[in-house]
Amino acid sequence: MTIVHTEGIFSHEVSVCNCPGSHPNDWHLDLLRQRLFPASISKPQTAFTFTVLGHFLIDALECKISAMSFYQKLKRFTNNTFPERVPVECHFLVAWLMSIFFLPLLG
Repeated sequence: MTIVHTEGIFSHEVSVCNCPGSHPNDWHLDLLRQRLFPASISKPQTAFTFTVLGHFLIDALECKISAMSFYQKLKRFTNNTFPERVPVECHFLVAWLMSIFFLPLLG
């Protein structure tokens, strides 16, 4: 799973909870309990820490930073020498961040 945090974008191995009474399709709930916001409800492959979402919101509102610029900043934190080697596709991240934060403000 790809985890997006304030210090960069990283790939981590994540296991589904096999506890008694848990449902294997409730990955998104397990992630939310760990303060990770999944990019999708069914079989999420990417999750954002609540901290990085807060940073994006403040940067966007106060500094007028675009989602693309915020993503470029995270790429630099992840790998300043070779930012193009970061594991998340830019168009997906930018579209997702825009839908989460700005579409509700417009409606």
